[in-house]
Amino acid sequence: MFVYRDEIDGLRSVAVIPVIFYHAGFTDYFAGGYVGVDIFFVISGYLITSVIDHECEEGRFSLVSFYERRCRRILPALFLILFLSSIFAYKYMLPGQLNEFGETLIAIVCLNSNVYFWWKDDGYFTNISELNPLVHTWSLAVEEQFYFVFPLLCHFFAKKRRCLVILLISAALMSLLLSQWGGNLRSLSRNQFQGFAQPTYATFYLPTGRIWELLCGAFIAFYLCTKDSSKEFSRLTKEFYALLGVLLIILSVVVLDNHRIPPFPNFYTILPVSGASLIILFAEKNTIVGYLLSIRLVRWIGLISYSAYLWHQPLLAFLRIQSTTTPQLHLIIIVVALVFPLSFLSYKFIEQPFRDKQRFSRKQIFAISGLCSAITLILAIHSIQIANIRSMTAEQGGDEYLSDLRKYGNWQYVVRDFDALVRFKTFSNQTAALGKKRMVLIGDSFAQDVYNMIIEGKHLANYEIRVYFIYSRCQIYLGTEDRMQFIEKRHHRTCTDANDIKYALPLIRQADAIMLASNWYEWSAQRLPTTLKLLNLTEHQQVFVIGSKHFGIVNPALYVNKSMVFRMKQFQAPKTEIVNVNNLLAKSIEKHIFVNVMKMVCTGYNLTCPLFTPRGKLISHDGAHLTKYGAGYVGEIIFTNKPLNKL
Repeated sequence: MFVYRDEIDGLRSVAVIPVIFYHAGFTDYFAGGYVGVDIFFVISGYLITSVIDHECEEGRFSLVSFYERRCRRILPALFLILFLSSIFAYKYMLPGQLNEFGETLIAIVCLNSNVYFWWKDDGYFTNISELNPLVHTWSLAVEEQFYFVFPLLCHFFAKKRRCLVILLISAALMSLLLSQWGGNLRSLSRNQFQGFAQPTYATFYLPTGRIWELLCGAFIAFYLCTKDSSKEFSRLTKEFYALLGVLLIILSVVVLDNHRIPPFPNFYTILPVSGASLIILFAEKNTIVGYLLSIRLVRWIGLISYSAYLWHQPLLAFLRIQSTTTPQLHLIIIVVALVFPLSFLSYKFIEQPFRDKQRFSRKQIFAISGLCSAITLILAIHSIQIANIRSMTAEQGGDEYLSDLRKYGNWQYVVRDFDALVRFKTFSNQTAALGKKRMVLIGDSFAQDVYNMIIEGKHLANYEIRVYFIYSRCQIYLGTEDRMQFIEKRHHRTCTDANDIKYALPLIRQADAIMLASNWYEWSAQRLPTTLKLLNLTEHQQVFVIGSKHFGIVNPALYVNKSMVFRMKQFQAPKTEIVNVNNLLAKSIEKHIFVNVMKMVCTGYNLTCPLFTPRGKLISHDGAHLTKYGAGYVGEIIFTNKPLNKL
């Protein structure tokens, strides 16, 4: 029999608080705060299965009633957040962002926002997700996709529990293996074998790597429906395992830094899932953990946890979208504090009334849900249309800013020409006959920027150019030390493949000039003299090292409909760590080799960097990578000055 438990509400608060603080940027103490979602999955699986199993035993389970409860529970507060977010999106978002916001609304109504984010491939752990007010809805989509199938299985196998359990155990094991495959074993061979392992974010957003977490909660429900844990285990045993569950969750929240582990979820996810499972199984009210989770304040946060989860991401995202720089700490704290009163209000005046069957009948709930879905779709289409109108209006008014941003201020532009050249693994046999020299450009996205500089400025016309890409997390390094000790764990597999300069040595041997461009890290910059020495270049070969670049925090939305005069006055200080690494390179690399881009470009007051070219064109769309006009502007500077002017 299903019994309401105060401590489960308390566990909800343990799940939601780390998520909020993680998204707020307090990653020094909540590096693994995102695992709160995994705890929610276990809780959800336990509660939903308990109710379904209880109703099936009494012979009154109904799919219509089940989905009615889901509508009452999920949709009212969700639609409130969608409607309010639409207002702020209309006011603060750039056309491109507003267009994507509209697409996200459509995906949410269709219950597949997780698939949409996977398809967009922005990456949950990137800075881009910080500006997406609805990225957190992916977890709701995962749950609803799971609950499209799970209740049906419970209903059809109600009298065949053994078959159901075997089926679910098989599904859980398969899901766990798929999560590890996608999270750690991305490529089984050098032949790019893909499937669920491509891309690495697939199992983060998709239910394939999450089903086992929900099923863990379901298995607990099945167990507790047949066994009484209060009689099965001694008080000491329950205390021990409940405390162990708390320790596993604390360990997960503090230690599971996404920068240090393979892409999530994976086998590390067993830690928070096990912690939540142990608490549900053993933390009864008469235990220490059960008592702490039943404290009124803790339970109160748990009761409003769904609303808190919905509110926190839009508030933080719109704060960042409208800010000229990274929001100050006190503003972040104010927003986080604001989450809880807003959540209480939406819980009291939105969630609770719609759960009351006396106030809203089943027909009314379904009708209101349908109406709100239709309104959301209208808002989505309107957002997309407004985004297009704003872009067209700006272009017709003579200001090409938005048009330029859409065409040349994005990743597609940065990688396009470089990636088209990657397929050429060697130089042509006719280089010498054409009177051309050979150059190889090696590096990460900063090397892609350099190639765009060459293309936009028509530089190095007397060179046949080949390129070799090395992921920035892997860095350019040759030496006796194992570079894996410097690389984040989650990138180890990527960096054992072709993302190593040693695989570019055949191209280097054929080249007359070698150009290394990277977002240099301190460890690779310190060892760069050794790397250059181990390239074993001949006296006829030239080598150049392009320094890192940064233009400060760039928010393109701030410069829409601004005058040329205003734009030309915009200067910002680059990241201190970029300046420090460039200074390190300048000291350790010979002057005729090192190209200090920042020193050449950032000539403003206190060595600040311009955000716009002399023609009023945005130089960088994200503070690090160049637009088309930024590539032309920066390229003209570095290729007409020493040391590249001798090429």
